Amino acid sequence: MLVKNKKVLVYGMSLSGVWAMKLLIKKHAKVYVYDDNFNSITKSEFKKCYLLDKLNENIIADFDMIVVSPGVQSDNPNLIIAQKNNIPIYSELEFASSYVKNMIALTGTNGKTTTINLITNILNKQKRAIACGNIGYPVSRAIMEKKKGIYVIEVSSFMLEYADSFSPQVATVLNISPDHLIRHKTMEEYTRLKLSIFKNLTPNNYAVVNLDDNITPNLDAKTVTYSYKHNADVYIKNGYIYLHQYKIIALNELKLKGKHNVLNVMCAICFAYIYKIKPNKISETLKEFEPISFRNERIIARGVTFINDSKSTNIASTLASVDSVKNPIILLLGGSNKNLDYTELFDKLPKRVKKIFAFGEIADKLKRANNDKFDLKTYASLASAFKDATKNLNKNDVVILSPASASYDEFSSYIERGKYFNKLVQEYENSKT
Repeated sequence: MLVKNKKVLVYGMSLSGVWAMKLLIKKHAKVYVYDDNFNSITKSEFKKCYLLDKLNENIIADFDMIVVSPGVQSDNPNLIIAQKNNIPIYSELEFASSYVKNMIALTGTNGKTTTINLITNILNKQKRAIACGNIGYPVSRAIMEKKKGIYVIEVSSFMLEYADSFSPQVATVLNISPDHLIRHKTMEEYTRLKLSIFKNLTPNNYAVVNLDDNITPNLDAKTVTYSYKHNADVYIKNGYIYLHQYKIIALNELKLKGKHNVLNVMCAICFAYIYKIKPNKISETLKEFEPISFRNERIIARGVTFINDSKSTNIASTLASVDSVKNPIILLLGGSNKNLDYTELFDKLPKRVKKIFAFGEIADKLKRANNDKFDLKTYASLASAFKDATKNLNKNDVVILSPASASYDEFSSYIERGKYFNKLVQEYENSKT
């Protein structure tokens, strides 16, 4: 993307916005920055660009282009003004990726970060790969830090809103289930955005397709498939995952637990096949791979198993976490509102969920959706819910934090929530007499 001497507005000073700004400066653009929360900007960071404290139609109409951070919604009034004035708008993903030659792109509702890390680790056995994107390491930053190799990019639905020409060489959608409906309004729009990751693939490119989630886009690209239930390139047989005729790994050798994680592993194997990684190198990596933090992370305290699944921020993810546990379950649910219909959650939860401790902003909403199906109590905070949840535990109980919601009522992120839960578990362990 040619930006030299162009007047460019970077809208939104999140992590990706800051690194987009730095890359634009390096490419000799005339850079202006703006954030709706102007007071949050540390002005010392922006010495080589122009910091704006307001926008109006005259100012916006004078820009050659806008690079927008994922946190800025598409119905933002200033972006609507830009569109009316035919100002091109690009996501940080689309802008930065125009400088990358070899890209893998992965999106989906659940399992993105785990699968991104699996793919990167496997590729690094024989090649050079860099995990970036929505994992907290923007593509712009990877470019600025001169990372060489295959860019393995985690892509969110937010990032796809202004990514019309984003063109990876290999792409996949892991799965699609209700999420982010406050922002995207309808499942149709959310699904459209997710599937748009495929739209610029060519006959020389690949789509990795999950046959079990009914994601079968009409594509010109070559496809590599995986499935628990159907004939596919990667499949399950007699307790093993196979890639064509090659036996890759036994299911009981995986440290990642649950059917959802098996599907993530199968997806990663498809990418490894496309990049010609030897089967023994794939097997070696999968046997080594540990779950990422706050995604079904297991901790033992006073002989009881606790599972920290703070990263579960929607219904499908929580159901997958619960499904991976066969013992009696004490379930901690709650957080901030995402406009999800929780009736489905309580309809599908297994009876081995003994008690539910609902906390935070959506606690009462969860209680209404439960409609007395399960023993459910409500609490103002995670700490108060945890305190009651850990009274009179049996040794075979499993306590799961899998919130099925965002964290923003009480915490700044799922990471902060996850760290706090681990702190509560450690205090529980230390309180034994």
